[in-house]
Amino acid sequence: MQVIFKSIRSVLGISLIVMLAACGFKPMYGQGSSNSSSLAQVMANIQVDPVRSPAGRQERLSQLIENNLKDRISPLSKSGETQYILKAMYEVTEQGYGIREDESVTLQNLRLSVAFQLVDVASDEPIMDGTARAIVTYDLVQSDLSNMTARQSSLERLAEEAANQVVTRIGTYLSNNQGTL
Repeated sequence: MQVIFKSIRSVLGISLIVMLAACGFKPMYGQGSSNSSSLAQVMANIQVDPVRSPAGRQERLSQLIENNLKDRISPLSKSGETQYILKAMYEVTEQGYGIREDESVTLQNLRLSVAFQLVDVASDEPIMDGTARAIVTYDLVQSDLSNMTARQSSLERLAEEAANQVVTRIGTYLSNNQGTL
């Protein structure tokens, strides 16, 4: 019986690999990608400018977004000169809803919008721009400390999600246009 399960598992594994290859799947980074190490090296040479709020200040959320971007863009050590500069600004909006009979809010909705530009250092021209958006909802309770902690962890999740979107879009753009850049 075990022999049958092993053979079925190996047939399913091979089938999955064949189906992924047939649909055009290829990893963006790593082994098996069309430009495996070159994209990672290009991404490692992106400098992240300080992220700013709409008021032009650096706040705690600015640091969270910036650190997430740096961690995801260049996990490798920098291998050469800076080729691109990533500029980003963010805006957070908050909205309460889920109102009780006493008109108190029970849920808080946080929306983060990160507008970004990837600038080519050689020409000082933006080569791509976009906006990453993320939304988190958390419960409001009677404890101010609990509400503050929930808000802070929600902002951390928002920063991670927005940074993931930005890096994925930049990686896709650079992967598709690497020969023309």
